[in-house]
Amino acid sequence: SLAQAEALDKALKDAGMKLDYVIEIVLDREIAKERIMGRRLCANDNNHPNHIAFEAIKPVEKDGKLVCRVCGGELSARADDQDEDAIDKRHKIYYDTKTGTTAAVNYFKNLKDAPVISVDGSLAIKEVSALIMKQLP
Repeated sequence: SLAQAEALDKALKDAGMKLDYVIEIVLDREIAKERIMGRRLCANDNNHPNHIAFEAIKPVEKDGKLVCRVCGGELSARADDQDEDAIDKRHKIYYDTKTGTTAAVNYFKNLKDAPVISVDGSLAIKEVSALIMKQLP
């Protein structure tokens, strides 16, 4: 939030530190919603990335059912990841330009000593990572 960004900036300055970079991954709301709704959780390990829309981390099919691509575990979706109203509520906060996450990014964009790296989040995971790394020293 904007309040958190301001508090972070103040705390860093009070400690004699500076923020080297802020990384903003820009993504259209509808694409973000589709991505949230496509996430799947592995029953064995929630850190196993599985997503129905990304080839690189797509679950595999076994006996007509999608299972974890890493360990073959059973997959599920978080209830709030399937609730469009809940997603819209989260996005309303995120994309709020007055107090939300977008406002926080804009706060840092207006500071001279905190360069913001903005990248297109609609690209593939490897491409987004490469764009970010390319802009870091």
